[in-house]
Amino acid sequence: MTPERDLSERVRWTKQLLTHQDHAGYHQRIVQMLQSADLGVTRLDTDPDTGDIRLWHRTPDGGELPLDFQTEESLGTHAWFAFLGPMLTVLDQGSVLLVDELDSSLHPTLAAEVVRVFQDPAANPRGAQLIFTTHDATLLGSEVLDRPLKRDQVWITAKRRSGETELYPLTDAKPRKGENLERGYLRGRYGGVPRVTAGEIVRELSRQEAKATA
Repeated sequence: MTPERDLSERVRWTKQLLTHQDHAGYHQRIVQMLQSADLGVTRLDTDPDTGDIRLWHRTPDGGELPLDFQTEESLGTHAWFAFLGPMLTVLDQGSVLLVDELDSSLHPTLAAEVVRVFQDPAANPRGAQLIFTTHDATLLGSEVLDRPLKRDQVWITAKRRSGETELYPLTDAKPRKGENLERGYLRGRYGGVPRVTAGEIVRELSRQEAKATA
């Protein structure tokens, strides 16, 4: 999966599962996943005029209202809906899901839940695997806050000054047991963070502006 580039194809993938004759449970599972994501979705059906899917949402008066999927649903709803097709398929097959920039596809809270799904034997009984790249350091977190990733599941990429990219496991940095990996990563203890001093870009833009108006 690549953010945005294949979004429409993944939306079609999820739509096809909704009408999958060999596994009628997909409809219920997809609706439950939409509801669990706190998107305000109450149910899902098909527009009788266009034949397209409709997601119904809660209204302030306690009722519900359908939104046009293409023009009225948020990008976040599109992203989660598009994620469900590949994720459920991989979980059912026990295969591998490759995701480039997971944080660009999903809100950090949902990204963490996806990781937990693949970690949980009850939710993932066939042993499907999730391999992803991300800039979301919150997935490292703290053991106290129930981080979804273990230390030996994390690899870091660092660009050398020569232009080469180095890939190495987080365990090479020998983080202490119980260490807050998010804080350690953002402070540069493990490498893989941009060599940018706080305020450096602001100062550079200010310098250029002052030079242009001099």
